[in-house]
Amino acid sequence: MTGLRLCVIPLMFLGCGDDAATPPDAAPPDAPPDAPVETLGTAPELAMACADTAATVYQLPAGLPAMDNTHRGDVFRCATAESLSAYKVNAQINAYNTGYPNAVAGKATSGFWSFRIAYRSQRNTVAAARAEGDTAAFLLVPEKPLAGAPLVVFGHGSTGVAAKCAPSHLDLSAAAKDEDYPSMLYRLAGAGYTVIAPDYNGFSYGQAPGYFNAEDEAHAVLDATRAAAKILKAPPAKVVFVGHSQGGHAVVAAQTYAESYGLTGTLVGVATFAPFWTSLTLFPAATTPTAGLMTSSDVNSILYAMEYAYSGAELREGTGHGVDVFATAKQTAAKDTILGDACYDSAKLQALGATPQDFFDTAYVNTVGSACALGGTCTDPLAAKWKTRWQEDRPALDATGAPMLVMLGGMDTLISVGRATCMRNRFDANLAGAGTTTTVDYCYNAASAHRDFVRSADADYLISWIAAKAGIAAAPAACTPFPATFICPTVPQDY
Repeated sequence: MTGLRLCVIPLMFLGCGDDAATPPDAAPPDAPPDAPVETLGTAPELAMACADTAATVYQLPAGLPAMDNTHRGDVFRCATAESLSAYKVNAQINAYNTGYPNAVAGKATSGFWSFRIAYRSQRNTVAAARAEGDTAAFLLVPEKPLAGAPLVVFGHGSTGVAAKCAPSHLDLSAAAKDEDYPSMLYRLAGAGYTVIAPDYNGFSYGQAPGYFNAEDEAHAVLDATRAAAKILKAPPAKVVFVGHSQGGHAVVAAQTYAESYGLTGTLVGVATFAPFWTSLTLFPAATTPTAGLMTSSDVNSILYAMEYAYSGAELREGTGHGVDVFATAKQTAAKDTILGDACYDSAKLQALGATPQDFFDTAYVNTVGSACALGGTCTDPLAAKWKTRWQEDRPALDATGAPMLVMLGGMDTLISVGRATCMRNRFDANLAGAGTTTTVDYCYNAASAHRDFVRSADADYLISWIAAKAGIAAAPAACTPFPATFICPTVPQDY
């Protein structure tokens, strides 16, 4: 997730040679050294056939049994994809480090085989029922698995919500892209962890996106553990969730739903880089004149606001209602802007108008954004409805759940120290009751920006923390704690 920026509100939301013959008694020239090996041999067998093509992974097969709780995590597609040697893993880490001065070189000791799988899940609860959701995922199997290592479920940051933006389309052996999630996939699998990284429900299969819908994201993460247990011949008994930015929101949400929705395996830790657990009022606030956003300069910030509003209405009110947040004349074009041919379509966005007020529904901007998100007046039925959604998408932590690690940065302008303080205040309130056993470790790196974490020494620290929580290594040295002197901003409202 890159730069959610609101301009007025303090919300700051990539030789020559010759033809002479060699004398008969001269020694032959040294042969060139062998090129480094970049791939591995034959992929290991899984617990089910893996005979799909990359393209069919994103196609629902006919004849699946009716969805119910017993089919959560059922794997319906599997394709063998790229493999990377340890040398290639480190080369890819270093390639993704380019342009990031705080990055550290790769230390991978293992290569990995990569598969693309697809599994069944369930969407958020509406009227006591859950529709089927489906997601593709990376499955990374290390060449040299770390003894006793937990399964890692990784939650990615924002990538856009169109089908083509699903992270699992990326070839991990190809040239580096302007993305953050690959860096952590390389580091985790390169350290010997088995990793499953879902796209989240709604990226493919003709289903609506669930952008920042906490329950929807949580189900995809939790069902990843079920999918791994069904496709791996010897799945790890322990599980750790890791997430960055939006992925931090997804895995924290999974912590809150783990007890009620369930998972396969024992959850021993939830580790996050700059989790977006600030109030979701940021998104409607971004549509208001007070925010001052322009389509000419604030593309990502406006698109994130569109994606959240569309997803929230589409999943909770039903098919066709996602566009209700947009002006009637702009509904078709607005939907195409976020779900069409590009992940961040600046041209289509600018065609909608100069500001969000030109294409968002006026009532949404004024009543939901200005009056409620900014001003705290939420008595209007439309505003009250959205306030409830913001609160649902920031559920209370499980006070007797797995321990957590939260890594925060002093140079992060998305999850700023103020927003991070709002998050910490909320966590503290969630865990203030009697009988609480959940612990949260807060680590602070004054030099880290939002996109640094997955490339820096912070990533190495997180991997050490995982090993300690799994009981296979000593705990890392105490990190620098997050300062208690920062203040949670009062605008927008911290619901």
